[in-house]
Amino acid sequence: MNYRFHIILSFIFILFASEAIFSQVTVSKSEVDYSIKIEKDSILRILTFWKDKDSTIYTSVKYSVSDFNNTLSEKNLEDEINAINQLWEIAKDSITFNLQSFNIGYPMYYSDILKNQANAFINSEKWKNHTIQYGKTLDVNLIRNIMLEQNVYEPLNEFLNNMGYRINGFDTEKHGFVQERDLQKTGLTGSEIVPMPFIVWVKLNALP
Repeated sequence: MNYRFHIILSFIFILFASEAIFSQVTVSKSEVDYSIKIEKDSILRILTFWKDKDSTIYTSVKYSVSDFNNTLSEKNLEDEINAINQLWEIAKDSITFNLQSFNIGYPMYYSDILKNQANAFINSEKWKNHTIQYGKTLDVNLIRNIMLEQNVYEPLNEFLNNMGYRINGFDTEKHGFVQERDLQKTGLTGSEIVPMPFIVWVKLNALP
């Protein structure tokens, strides 16, 4: 009897917790986009899908998180995957998409992705050879290739694999280098040469 009582209480708790989460959800739609928002504890999370005006198929998506009261000490993409999944599940019941790109913010935006970016270039022989030959200079194609080879956006890639997609490249703009203080936040000395694209589009293709 006591066991059954605990089961019932657990079910009621889950039910009310789910209602509390999804009561925060708002959906908006235009001729070219479909957007789902969750706002909780002054943190706004938005997943927006885009399409051409004359199409019914959405081909790109963007995720953003805004922390109005600085509730989060730091943003980690790994921590955002659950929210992305919730919003994604709502969208897939309402729209049709065949995604080609995902905009989720550049590596500096998330602490775990910044660490991945730094480690990717520190451990890359291609990048070491580049810096030996050319010093602290940018090679956009090399940067994009290393980011892909080293799986810099690993949490997103794992999520996408479960959804039938994979990351197959990057389009990037406005390149520079990670500053000393930001490198030190990742546990490095600050003298490392780590390139940073400040605009990133993650290119996707569907898994076979």
